[in-house]
Amino acid sequence: MTSECVICSAPCHPQAYACDRCRKLLSRVETRRDADGKPKRPDRQARIRALQRAWDPKAQEFRCHYTGVELITDPKRWRDHRYLSFEHQTPGDESSIVVVSALMNRMKTDLSDTEFRRLVVALAASFQGQPFDRSTFPAGSFDGS
Repeated sequence: MTSECVICSAPCHPQAYACDRCRKLLSRVETRRDADGKPKRPDRQARIRALQRAWDPKAQEFRCHYTGVELITDPKRWRDHRYLSFEHQTPGDESSIVVVSALMNRMKTDLSDTEFRRLVVALAASFQGQPFDRSTFPAGSFDGS
């Protein structure tokens, strides 16, 4: 007898809450540190909710919050731009976790969701020949510091 994964509904061991794939995603080592240099503790429930939102049951795959592209979960392919990663919409706020591609996570870095979206829109406009809107950079970017 098996039970269903709380994230993707795949079969899992009766005493488990997640299938092997989802359990491995939740068990990834956290490399960020707090102000004291101690490893930050991930919010497991926030990550479960983020994975649930990212799961596409029809396609049977996870999708990026920003792009909707299918994500890669195979740890052997961790260098792929589509590798699944967890990202904070509000930097440092563990409850604001979403699932994104590794590329989107690197691009957004420590910007808030709003800052990131404004910057991407301004960049796209500049690719269309419009002057780049310097106000889209976070505060302090053009103050000479």
